[in-house]
Amino acid sequence: MNDAELRALCHRFFDAIEQHDVTTIEQCYAPGLSFWINISGKTSTRADNLAALRGGYERHRRRTYDDRIVHTFEGGFFVQYSVNVVAHDGAKNSLWACIVALCSDGQITRIDEYLDSGKFRVPLGARPSAEAAGRDKTAGGAQ
Repeated sequence: MNDAELRALCHRFFDAIEQHDVTTIEQCYAPGLSFWINISGKTSTRADNLAALRGGYERHRRRTYDDRIVHTFEGGFFVQYSVNVVAHDGAKNSLWACIVALCSDGQITRIDEYLDSGKFRVPLGARPSAEAAGRDKTAGGAQ
């Protein structure tokens, strides 16, 4: 894939996420896609990631991927961005992230996502201890 094709795939992917267009996201993903995220340190499958995206749509009214800075390299792309989320109750949250995507034959084969972990009091999948939960309540527990 050349530079223009990689950039088009990147924007098609992010635009589809914003538009809740799971069909297009599925087309962007290769059948054997693996998706790693720094917050949990775990690798998930294509099916796992699509389920997570659908779950996010249930929790968020709107999610935009702004300020995209896309760089391409042979076999993939790297994109830095801010993600801005509006929950159904109107609450807003933003964080900064980047993705390194490996691509082949017009599809994404692997994603490594790096989120601004400072935005999370507790790593994804972890449960806070009772002591930490109490401390967060008394200290105001900024998120």
